Amino acid sequence: MTHEKPNQPVAFEGEEAGAGYASPTLDLIAAGFLVLLTIIVMVASWALPVPGGLLTAPGLLPFVTAFSLLLMALVLGATALKRNRISAERVISKASTDDIPTAKTLLLAALVGLYILALQFLAFQRDFSVGDSFFSISAFEPVTIVALAAIVHIHWRGPLWITTVVSVIWTLILSLIFQKAFNIPLPGSF
Repeated sequence: MTHEKPNQPVAFEGEEAGAGYASPTLDLIAAGFLVLLTIIVMVASWALPVPGGLLTAPGLLPFVTAFSLLLMALVLGATALKRNRISAERVISKASTDDIPTAKTLLLAALVGLYILALQFLAFQRDFSVGDSFFSISAFEPVTIVALAAIVHIHWRGPLWITTVVSVIWTLILSLIFQKAFNIPLPGSF
């Protein structure tokens, strides 16, 4: 004898059903780390030489990206403080077992590490042209497609073919933007 559930409407539950806010302690630690990292990137990109005008400066994109991440990190820290009305001293003194990284977080860190190693050790570059347009394929494209598809598939419940298609499209768009708009070689090439 089987018990069947009555027909229930299908509703989107989000990427992780039942997942709420991270703890304010984790948000503040993440915000502090991101603020430190973005300031380092901004200073380093500002120090790069500018052979042409400001719009062709090699440090412009990293500076703008780091600055936008800095703003987001500050908002993250402010909302964490506002949510629980806690001070920075209390956050540092209060460590809980809820802040232990999950298996998904550790797997993500391992995948990012493997991605960086793969770009370093599988480096290649193949040049070709389509009509009058010159293109270059390096290890960036296949390694990024595989890594991005794996990361998205682990953190999203969708079918593998959708994550792979999204990864291919996103990687090719990024590759074209960096090669054609910014004239910047991608990692994984010589």
